[in-house]
Amino acid sequence: MTHLMKLELKKVGLKKYILFSIIGIFISMFFLFAGLNDSSTIKSSYETAFSTVGLIFCFYYVILFSVLVAAYIINEYNHKTILVMFSYPINRRKLIIAKLLLITLLVLFSMIVGYICCGAFIVIADRCWGLIEGEFKISFLFCWIPTALKAIITFCTLGIGTFVIGMIKKSVPMTIISAMVFCYIRQFYIAGMDLYEENWPFVIGVAVITSIGVCYALTYKIGQAD
Repeated sequence: MTHLMKLELKKVGLKKYILFSIIGIFISMFFLFAGLNDSSTIKSSYETAFSTVGLIFCFYYVILFSVLVAAYIINEYNHKTILVMFSYPINRRKLIIAKLLLITLLVLFSMIVGYICCGAFIVIADRCWGLIEGEFKISFLFCWIPTALKAIITFCTLGIGTFVIGMIKKSVPMTIISAMVFCYIRQFYIAGMDLYEENWPFVIGVAVITSIGVCYALTYKIGQAD
């Protein structure tokens, strides 16, 4: 599996992905600063500032995940290039799982770096411009780290969900559209429950549903390009 992931990494192009990740982090910082500097709203707290990071990351990284899935998995079905790889003496499921794991790890690593950068940016922006109500305390990290962990698990799971939709429909547009739909579902749930972040029942529920979808896609949809 590791060897397959290394081969896929060469195809994906790590430099290109690093560029997308850096751009995403800077875009997140820009929108975060714009939101904190909006004088028409009540001055933000550290809690709302960090939840804003989750909102921005949800749309950027889930859609980025779907774009990678569409480009390196679904598109190969549409152009029948996947048949060349299926002709190799390699288990088809392992091949698709290697692609999906690689995309997941790339997005996962980028989100971890992104949360660290944006968390530091929040503290520095408050020190320099006083944009946030109250003062930063080390104890906030005990809240931020679990919040970031739940968000990262959720966003990666939603991204894997776009793989399921893409495999079922064999459609690049549906893969990307599903990412936007999943992001809105996440926001509607949080707003409906009057929360700033995901709770564990939501995270577990999304993971279970996605796992069932992945099993179905890997069992019944892999060989449909034949």
